[in-house]
Amino acid sequence: MSETSTIPLLILRAQRGNREATARLYELYHDEIYRFLAYRTGDADSAADLTGDVFLKMVEALPHYRSNGVPFRAWLYQIARNLAIDHYRRGKSHPQENLSEQHQASAQSPEEAVQSHHQIRDLYLALQRLPEDQRDVLVLRFLNGLPLAEVARILHRSEDAIKGLQRRGLMALREELKLLEVPNV
Repeated sequence: MSETSTIPLLILRAQRGNREATARLYELYHDEIYRFLAYRTGDADSAADLTGDVFLKMVEALPHYRSNGVPFRAWLYQIARNLAIDHYRRGKSHPQENLSEQHQASAQSPEEAVQSHHQIRDLYLALQRLPEDQRDVLVLRFLNGLPLAEVARILHRSEDAIKGLQRRGLMALREELKLLEVPNV
């Protein structure tokens, strides 16, 4: 049985109060939700706090969760995206460089680690200059590796609209990275 086919069973068990199933859902989705929020906020501490809030909301809303054609992962991303929007509306700061070290490979030399840190920072800075919808598409598609259809569900757009946002976002990102003089782009 594939992991994808076990998710509905985990959800059902978690809805019935099974703590192990709830913990497994957390384990399955924590890293990708955190990564999305880290690139959304640019701040490891805010991303960690918001990630915790996502899973708290998940636990609170889980008894009432119904798929209704929206995959569980998409539902979690919708919660994350809404919390990130609320985070900015509350007037939280918008840090520019505090991305988590978790995004770097662990077996790097110090020189490679510094270069990787600068590339991550530059990518974050370039992404922040894009319109929010383009940035979300690029983060979900390329940093989190979600399929086009799922990104469309998360962002409540058609697949064609996501393709257009992705194309425009990639072109704009390329230009922003050129402005930052990032090599190998």
